[in-house]
Amino acid sequence: MAALVDMFVTDLGRRLEMIEAYGHDRLDSGMKFAHETLRDVHSSCAHVRDEVVDAGRRRAAVLVATLEEHCNDALARKGDLESKVRAGIDVCEATLARFEASVYSSTTLSQAHGMANDVLDSMEKTVRRAKDSLSLRVDRAIAQARHGLITYDMLPEPWRVNPHILHGYRFSETPLECVRSVFGLHNEAFNIWSHFIGLIVVLCTAFWLYPSTPAYLSSVSKTDIFIAGCFFFAAAKCLVCSTLWHAMSSISNQSLMERFACVDYTGISLLVAASILTTEYTAFYCEPLSRNAYMITTIVLGGAGTVLPWHPTFNRADMNWARVGFYSSLAATGFIPVLQLIYERGWEKTIFFYAPLAKSVVVYSLGACMYASKIPERWLPGRFDYVGGSHNLWHLAVLGGILFHYTAMIDLFRWAFERAETC
Repeated sequence: MAALVDMFVTDLGRRLEMIEAYGHDRLDSGMKFAHETLRDVHSSCAHVRDEVVDAGRRRAAVLVATLEEHCNDALARKGDLESKVRAGIDVCEATLARFEASVYSSTTLSQAHGMANDVLDSMEKTVRRAKDSLSLRVDRAIAQARHGLITYDMLPEPWRVNPHILHGYRFSETPLECVRSVFGLHNEAFNIWSHFIGLIVVLCTAFWLYPSTPAYLSSVSKTDIFIAGCFFFAAAKCLVCSTLWHAMSSISNQSLMERFACVDYTGISLLVAASILTTEYTAFYCEPLSRNAYMITTIVLGGAGTVLPWHPTFNRADMNWARVGFYSSLAATGFIPVLQLIYERGWEKTIFFYAPLAKSVVVYSLGACMYASKIPERWLPGRFDYVGGSHNLWHLAVLGGILFHYTAMIDLFRWAFERAETC
């Protein structure tokens, strides 16, 4: 947020100077008021010196206060400071656009051509400054992290994910530093170890508990074991990917950091798809046409789920709800066969068949809602930095959902085998 405000204030000053050079005195009274507002915003923010502690956040507060003084309605519905800052910058950008259109429309063709070149040159310089600014902030964060854990405000913008987790951040210069930090205390320690230990639990379940169950001992074909194996593989892969992501999330190389985030999302996609496959396979154990149609659809969607995370937009911090929405939609495909079962077998048998899945669905749903809404840390910022935050709870929900689905899968296979005796 601080970097966004600093860049905006710098750009605002440059654009106001260009507007004034092209004759803002020809504007009507309404646009003159807008000019006075923008000039007031710039001078107020520029007055906050860089030497002041937390200058960026102070500029953000000054920007909001100045805009609220001139046009309070535009920000009245926004809650926290960051939301007001983004809304305020949007208002200023829209006003500037109208301002520039009004001023530049009265210039000659040659003036417009010269102005266009000036704007392009200025934009190129702005992009370069932004890259240089990010590089400087990365270097600064690395230097600060050498002395210990850093705060949210010390992180460069691309590494800022949850503004309610205030302390305990690593910022590692090399992958080796990330690996070493796994054994330290920081705000990712719980996320790393909860899924690493969960991985051990899943592997023990797959190779020790499952082979002694009726689902394994009474299996009719190797396909039965293969489908169960797909679930165990997807669950293990999900936990491995999650552990890797949280271990490497502090890497100072932005490209590498974003790739590890994508690895995490692909693991989730495979887990959701594999979980659905087990229900479709057992629900239509005696109906190969329906079974294959549903399973192929799920495989295609699961494959899409491993590709979509590599799109840059998908990994943005403000796309929490979009990510949750996508995975919820993928999970919802598992409920479509329910309609066919109700039609063919009736409500009672359908509910009886899917009942074992209730625990898993409830746990996953609660975890996803807390993850997307950043509860409980949004209520008490800084109190859940190390343990108890929404992402910690989401990790427990994922592990619980895997284990609950395993127990449900055993029942689903048992009922599928019983039904196969009469179909």
